[in-house]
Amino acid sequence: MKPADQAHVSAVTEDASQPASTIERAARAARLRDYFALQLHFAEVVATRAALPLADAVAQFTNFYRRFGFGLWHTPIAPAWQQYTAHLLTLETHDQRVAWTQAFFAQLPPERLPPGRQQFGCFGCDPPDADGRVRIHFTNHDTDGTSPLSRAKMGARRQELHAMFTYVQHTHVEAQAVLGGSWLYHLEAYRRLFPPVYGESRVVQEGTAHLQGTVSWGQFLDHREAVKPALRAQFLANLTTLDVHRLWEAFPLPTYSAQAPIQAFYAWYHIEAQPN
Repeated sequence: MKPADQAHVSAVTEDASQPASTIERAARAARLRDYFALQLHFAEVVATRAALPLADAVAQFTNFYRRFGFGLWHTPIAPAWQQYTAHLLTLETHDQRVAWTQAFFAQLPPERLPPGRQQFGCFGCDPPDADGRVRIHFTNHDTDGTSPLSRAKMGARRQELHAMFTYVQHTHVEAQAVLGGSWLYHLEAYRRLFPPVYGESRVVQEGTAHLQGTVSWGQFLDHREAVKPALRAQFLANLTTLDVHRLWEAFPLPTYSAQAPIQAFYAWYHIEAQPN
């Protein structure tokens, strides 16, 4: 099976489900060990090839800062992050760094939604930005062991999107457009949930800013939070010829941006205009 086909069969999310207890957090940390290992390996390779401090490579090119629940990378840096990297730099081997990352993640509190974000099942949205663009997100809140993007779940996903855009129409009259960014736009199973004009607008994101989130790193996880073997193998092979000036090209599946007028979404989900 080709990596792209495997991604289609076993899609996961931009962000993963949130555990409710310390025990569940520890179990999730164990599930994500291989995911942490893959990102650390990438950071180690980049640090060596680009002559960067390892702490800088981990901050810039993994999603750990956000995965740890510290939000977007900005100053001042979360004190707990400095604690994590300070100890990380004392460790001599990759396996030691993976074990520390897993242990550190396990003792953190559950992640919280960013300020202003509203969640509707597997979908979330941020308030409109200064240009009236509503950014949307996808999070796997299904727990039945099957892909949240399976054909059998299209109805449930469409209901969530209908509820979300009804909320946007009622709450944010200033909204003008919808914006999204994710590797998920590679999948027809994801694009079919949206107005065709939105999926057709997708363009590949270049640069490295999106490497700090799961919009790129999420492609390696299936809906059970296990690393996909074929994509991992392709990624590791790509690292042997890594161009430090085009790091995003090492990822097997590109990350896309998509954007369309919000009226296309209101029409697609049959959301009637509110009376004045």
